[in-house]
Amino acid sequence: MCSNDSPSEIADGTTAAAELAAEYEEFLLDIEEQPLPSYRTDEMRARIEEVRATLAVEGVASAGQLQQLLRTVTEALADIRAAQVVPVPESRDLPNAVPGATDTGAAYEVTETERAKATNVLINLLFTVVETPTHADRRRHDERAARDDGDTRDSSDTHDDADTHDDAEPETTTDSEERSDFGVTGYAGPE
Repeated sequence: MCSNDSPSEIADGTTAAAELAAEYEEFLLDIEEQPLPSYRTDEMRARIEEVRATLAVEGVASAGQLQQLLRTVTEALADIRAAQVVPVPESRDLPNAVPGATDTGAAYEVTETERAKATNVLINLLFTVVETPTHADRRRHDERAARDDGDTRDSSDTHDDADTHDDAEPETTTDSEERSDFGVTGYAGPE
């Protein structure tokens, strides 16, 4: 997906912080429904809430917050992929199931459907995190807008003298000038 095609961007380039905050609110609910260990769910919930609150107040998130959330979601993806796939179990104690920890005696088990659904939710969350604007994104946008605004004013205020010279000699090209060198000027090839 191209960053210019981001669904969290409005046509004028400003970020819909309220829409992003609402998306994060939905992820808070979605994460609760996934078969993840409680410690992982708690950590993701806290990280999502931090980003959502910052978006609501500032309209952007800090790069540090987004990095922490990315790390947490990536670890959760690794957990769900490492989980043992089983038929629908009769009982399950996910709060005590620690992925990769054999000393607890509790296996981390999920069904194939649960794994697919949790993976989908986590990947969608990753895309949303990547699309969330930071303070640096806002500065770049403001600089670009100022530069574009300045270019528009400059081009309307100045007059290009090159267009007014009718008596200028036409350009001539030779066969060697028409050839493209594809950025390999002076290369003689293997010897």
